[in-house]
Amino acid sequence: MTEQSSNSCSIEELPLHEQCTTRYPLLLVHGVASKNAEKYHHWGRIPRTLREHGAEVYVSSQDAWGSHTSNAWQLHHELSQIVEDHQIDKVNIIAHSKGGIDTRVLATLPGMSERIASITTLSSPHYGVRALDVFELAPKLLQKVVSTPIDIAMILKGDENPSFVMTCGELGTLAMRQFNELYPLPQEIYFQSFSVVQKSIFTDLFFAASLPVIHLTEGENDGLVPEMSTRFGSYQGRIGATGRWGLSHRDIVDQSLADMLPDSPSLPWSEYLSRQHRNRDSFDVLAWWVELVADLKRRGF
Repeated sequence: MTEQSSNSCSIEELPLHEQCTTRYPLLLVHGVASKNAEKYHHWGRIPRTLREHGAEVYVSSQDAWGSHTSNAWQLHHELSQIVEDHQIDKVNIIAHSKGGIDTRVLATLPGMSERIASITTLSSPHYGVRALDVFELAPKLLQKVVSTPIDIAMILKGDENPSFVMTCGELGTLAMRQFNELYPLPQEIYFQSFSVVQKSIFTDLFFAASLPVIHLTEGENDGLVPEMSTRFGSYQGRIGATGRWGLSHRDIVDQSLADMLPDSPSLPWSEYLSRQHRNRDSFDVLAWWVELVADLKRRGF
């Protein structure tokens, strides 16, 4: 699945509409700051592309700033509804960022382990982000002052149980150390993980501030999550590893505005630069996703 891997068969040998016809449907689970994933383009062109290649795709809509436990129960309801409405046995979950952590809790809830065939996480902070420990250590009054206006805004946008400061704190290294003791690798579910690394602030200027801070404390990262924190289960390596510019936390889910608009100097300058740098690497995020799902198909999922 990484650029270094080789495939036993080529998906191009199959008709387009059969390349991603997995045994079980796909459930895409978003990370923070998203609610209705397709409406707000968390996944960009990915759901449409996978469907064109034969995949049955569903997207989650758990809270944008909900805790792991709260979001897991929302996912429990969504998955139970999908299973009932569409008469399916299991799903393959592909989760981005915090969605991978929510999914690990989901797998432990009643009746869920037998409903999940595989879990794939992309840039999920399984061991936390050290910079976020500040949210766990901050005084309670300060936490409330910071969190309340954001939580109110998210309720107005559709979140049921938002908690901005709690969510950030849960993703720190201190909290994730305890989390991993409570939620070890699910042995009965195939679990694989991938990482991406942003090699320059110009790759995606959206992370111009966070990239160097996290690099200083935890090394290579994608603008938000350290690469070492993403390695969980069967680690499949770094996506787009040979490129000069690398990929950002947003790039791997086709989330950047530069991937959605025509190539034009009239784009916001930061997005225009991002597009030029990614084009130099010639990385095709949609082709990578097609191959990811085709690999799940080959594995019998």
